[in-house]
Amino acid sequence: MRGEHVLMAAPDTLFLETLQRYERPLIRYAHGYTGDLEEARDIVQDVFVKLSQRLHTLDHERLAPWLFTVCRNRALDHQRKHRRLVVMETETLDLEMSADASPEEELDRAETAAALRKLIETLPARQQEAVRLKFIAGLDYQQISAAMKTSIGNVGYLIHHGVAALRVKWQAAEGGQGVPHERLVAA
Repeated sequence: MRGEHVLMAAPDTLFLETLQRYERPLIRYAHGYTGDLEEARDIVQDVFVKLSQRLHTLDHERLAPWLFTVCRNRALDHQRKHRRLVVMETETLDLEMSADASPEEELDRAETAAALRKLIETLPARQQEAVRLKFIAGLDYQQISAAMKTSIGNVGYLIHHGVAALRVKWQAAEGGQGVPHERLVAA
């Protein structure tokens, strides 16, 4: 399992593997707060600077929750500093799109992702955060629980109700047509 490999790695290797694994999810996560890709990258750079300073004292089993907690705190500091509305850009979730996708598939995927981002922004704040950590950042329930400082059961509740609300809103936006759960999660 990749997580076990990271936990047993030497500090330099651990840092590089952590950077490879979490840089993009952290950028997408920070971007949800900042609305600006370059500012999100700056926040994530700060997170990794802080990680490099604390790598030897950090509990490596709680690495992902620590990263996302620090990222959220930096992003919230940024948000308070700039006091502006957060608008997510289409570019963010498309960072990892397959090079094999046709232009038509890429356009459909980008439109779906943009529509979902707008719907996610209509959820209550805790549901937004849980859904973003699960489906955008790719964290598991235990990592989300630690990052959000809540129980695993509450994480499940937040994600379940967030996805259910998104499904209802999506169906309403699509004129009542059913949208498979897989499409909502995949986007």
